[in-house]
Amino acid sequence: MSLSLSFKLLMDLISFHERLYGKYENKLYVFEPTWDSFRPIEGIAWNGKMFVPIEPYKNNLFSDTYGYGSFEEKELCKKLLEQTELSEFRDVSDPIFMWRWYGEKNIKWWKDRPCVFLPCVSKETESWKSYLKYLNTRAKTLRRPVLGRFTRRLVPK
Repeated sequence: MSLSLSFKLLMDLISFHERLYGKYENKLYVFEPTWDSFRPIEGIAWNGKMFVPIEPYKNNLFSDTYGYGSFEEKELCKKLLEQTELSEFRDVSDPIFMWRWYGEKNIKWWKDRPCVFLPCVSKETESWKSYLKYLNTRAKTLRRPVLGRFTRRLVPK
């Protein structure tokens, strides 16, 4: 009779904008329902329209390790799927909390809030407005200057 030692892989899960992300040993993973697997990613960034995972392992479509980077990582993702309860997650809507959760280092200040960008994203005002609309929030900056106290005869016309 042999003893087999089994251990449970503990993965911290969050749901962010309809996607499931996991953190295991300071590495970030995204759950892909079409692949029925977790995949390693580098982070989560704003692409100008929505938040997307930064996927460095999707370069060579004909590679055996497409989406994973290595065979070891592919096997680890299979084990993570088997041993992780997908229904136990925290629902997160704030991108700042999510970036802090996985330890993002490339956060840039954009108008009135921090953001992580993909390299191709425009940082113009119109893009910022669509970012606010996507988050369903308002700008934190002052919209018009306060004129101060004036008497009636000194009010600018």
